[in-house]
Amino acid sequence: MSAKKVIVTGGAGFVGRNTIAPLLDRGFTVHSVGRGDLHFDLIHLSRRYPDRFHHDSVDLLDTTAAASYLKEMRATYLLHLAWDTRHGLFWNSPENQLWLEASRSLIRSFIENGGARLVGAGTCAEYEWGPEPLLEHVSPLTPSTPYGRAKLALRDFLQQPDISTRVSCAWGRIFHLFGPYENEKRLVSSACLALIRGEPFKATSGEQIRDFSSAIDVGEAFVTLLDSDITGDINIASGEEWSVGSILNELGAITGRPDLVKLGGLANQPSDPPLITARTARLRDEVGFRSRESVRTRLAETVEWWRVHGLRPTR
Repeated sequence: MSAKKVIVTGGAGFVGRNTIAPLLDRGFTVHSVGRGDLHFDLIHLSRRYPDRFHHDSVDLLDTTAAASYLKEMRATYLLHLAWDTRHGLFWNSPENQLWLEASRSLIRSFIENGGARLVGAGTCAEYEWGPEPLLEHVSPLTPSTPYGRAKLALRDFLQQPDISTRVSCAWGRIFHLFGPYENEKRLVSSACLALIRGEPFKATSGEQIRDFSSAIDVGEAFVTLLDSDITGDINIASGEEWSVGSILNELGAITGRPDLVKLGGLANQPSDPPLITARTARLRDEVGFRSRESVRTRLAETVEWWRVHGLRPTR
């Protein structure tokens, strides 16, 4: 058994696909797990590293099948990213509870079969959103959605003594994402597609402040965290504060169509928090991760990706 064998749940997903190459670069043998097929970028890696990258089709909500898989793999590392992420549905989906129970079972099976290091993917939705940037172990954890509550419950499960004393655990909280392979209905991807096609893009006034990160950098941050001995909660974010309007105006400038960005074309939603941003000192100073590129550069890369792939179906 490789001392650096890792199972990546959701390895073909939006964030997970961006962990595979960095894991391989660090010498891991990678088993990506999911119900879907690989896209060409990961197929290329599987051909380049036939002995160290494998994609296994396992329904992780089938706890019996998942336990059998963990017993067969006997991996030392687990990077747990899989969850219900269906756009517009995941916030209140009944599957949040199913994923919570399945994840608890998965983690117990991982530990029982020799697992030593585990990193799970959390969310900024675990926090109580307020007027200040969000800081681990300081900002209140009072999620307002079933999604946030289920994620927080899994994080709390990892802190139970029968888990935390048997395996090294870290919990990475993801903030606002964009990048290649994003769902076409999300903010950045839908704006890219509209502007590339020469169509107006209507938005709210855009005054909301957010921490946006490329899924490329988030994937690399998770790998850096996994390959460390840091435990506890870690904000996985850029640490840059952007208004939604400034992100859209940047996309307008990159595409050469600033005239098509229609801020104020949609009504503001009273329930939309004015500020959701992250403090990232733990990620930077303890984990030692710094993004290789700025958010502005990643936005330009994302526009170029959509220019090439905009008419192709994505997941």
